[in-house]
Amino acid sequence: MKKHQGLTIACVVAALTLWTCSFARAEGASGEARMAQVDPSWHSPSLTTETVTGPNGAVTTRAALLANDKWGIGDTKRVERVTDGVYAMRGWGIASHFAIEAPDGWIIIDTGDFTRAAAEMRAKLEETLGRKVKVAAILLTHWHYGNGIGAWLDEGAEVWGHEHLDRNLRLSTGISVLSGTYQARAAAQFGVFHPQSGPDAFPNTLGFTPEKLLAGSSYQPPTRLFPDGRIVDVVVAGEPVQVAPNRSDATDSVGFYFPRKRMLVTNFMVPGGIFNVYSLRGGSYRNPAVVIQDARWIESKNAEILLDIHGPTVKGEDAVRDAAQRAVDQVQLIHDQTLRQIAHGLDARQAAEQVYMPRNLRGDWENYGQVESHVRQVYNGVIGWFGGDVYDINPLSESEEAIRTVQLMGGPAAVQKAAASANAQGGFANWRWTLRLTSLLLELDPADAEALKLRAAAARQLGQRTSSANARGWYLTEALQIEGGMQFKGQPLTVDAIRRFLGTPTAPALVAASVDENLQFVRYLVDPRKAEGLRQTFTLAVEGDSRIRRLELRNGVLVITDADAAAPTHLALTREELAAFVLGTRSPSDADALSQLDHVLDRSHLMPPGAVESVLKGMKASNDFEAP
Repeated sequence: MKKHQGLTIACVVAALTLWTCSFARAEGASGEARMAQVDPSWHSPSLTTETVTGPNGAVTTRAALLANDKWGIGDTKRVERVTDGVYAMRGWGIASHFAIEAPDGWIIIDTGDFTRAAAEMRAKLEETLGRKVKVAAILLTHWHYGNGIGAWLDEGAEVWGHEHLDRNLRLSTGISVLSGTYQARAAAQFGVFHPQSGPDAFPNTLGFTPEKLLAGSSYQPPTRLFPDGRIVDVVVAGEPVQVAPNRSDATDSVGFYFPRKRMLVTNFMVPGGIFNVYSLRGGSYRNPAVVIQDARWIESKNAEILLDIHGPTVKGEDAVRDAAQRAVDQVQLIHDQTLRQIAHGLDARQAAEQVYMPRNLRGDWENYGQVESHVRQVYNGVIGWFGGDVYDINPLSESEEAIRTVQLMGGPAAVQKAAASANAQGGFANWRWTLRLTSLLLELDPADAEALKLRAAAARQLGQRTSSANARGWYLTEALQIEGGMQFKGQPLTVDAIRRFLGTPTAPALVAASVDENLQFVRYLVDPRKAEGLRQTFTLAVEGDSRIRRLELRNGVLVITDADAAAPTHLALTREELAAFVLGTRSPSDADALSQLDHVLDRSHLMPPGAVESVLKGMKASNDFEAP
């Protein structure tokens, strides 16, 4: 038997060797043919040479000007009657919100970006109805739009949401080491601090104003919870509702089906654009396979009415079916074709250039994200970052790579001349080449004025010619922050400055946060270089919290666990003292375990103590944002 197996293996190896040799010859020939056919100036179909000017003066693309209507937002704040007892509130931001009259009162689905917007919506709804409403229940599709709860929360009203909704909100916007990064990148993507009019203004409502980041929230955690990953039937305000996972842009996202109205309400499952598998602002992987799976529930309902918070009202069984199929098929095509390109041995960048989406599925639908970005994210989600080029396993540092590349190209002056020439010639290939060359130059000298000027010009040209709102936000943010045109109250801003500001918690916020949130924030401040070779263990009790925590510094990490009792080294703190320690403002003591731990912490990415409070105080005094 063993001899037979050995012969079989030998035969297989021989056959593979012969096949590989013949395939290599054929592949080499076909590869040469492909190289001859490759268009070196390939660009994403989301980029178009023709520009138009929007009502606010924005220089943009035709598809970008169509986005408001495709998303159901429109150009005005309004309340639309959908059917008997159902109203859509549109125009208060990127999402629409819904009001449903139920036997025991009104059901409100999602509550707005901030409290003042929610109050305006409620006033407009009551004006449209000609009477006051009594809210019996609030249903949250996911954590993004719970900031206006206070404006809708009548006495006795229930707040319904996914069991992980509150946790996810706090991870993204609360006391978290990542909150500043997420919010700063969102500011770039959504053009939060772009001019409100003129060529650089956002051309549609797929961007945000500063109110989105700075206005007050009246969020409250849900009191009635939907279980994770299950379809459940409930009765809300006397109205039967089926709730199902709609895991689109958040893992806590759910959809609602109202059987008596044959009506679906979904979140980003049937949007007015292509679903954002990847958002340039960043975030956890939105697995298309999960989106496709959850979309089958939508298709199974044969609904007569479809209301997606990011889409227009769709009526009629055929129209609902077509809309749902279009949306899920776009996602499946991106997913399936990326895996097909992986099977061909392509890396993420190559796959992004090869995946083809038919025009009826792409066209004017590519108004939010960009197909190539989604392909690269699917590749990374399935395979990981390594594309097969062994150089990438241990590449040169970016600095050394830039130095060597620029030297090879003739030095900084030659590279700058090439960048200027490419920018002057214009066109997608040249503008992108300008960005690449200036990336090299700015790695060598971040203050290179000419490189910055060329970079801003090229980024603006691309930003004005993309149908993707996400891409425009980043391109124009790059140009504006270089030129000092991204401002708040006359002061220039950069993405890094926004990150530091929004990522630095205030002392009152830390006092109000849980002990765990405080300690988890500290966990990510440990610098392993400073902590190398150090070990430290102590317990901690904090006022108002019955638990005792054990903190252990070891191997360059801080491990936080529960303890049954106080250790020999034990501290008892007030919440104010804990907050001061987190911020680095606590009075030091050589004999204090926290002070010893403090020596290994790095707070260099935070604002100086008191700086955030000072800015907020000035903003509040000048009524620049709504007090929470």
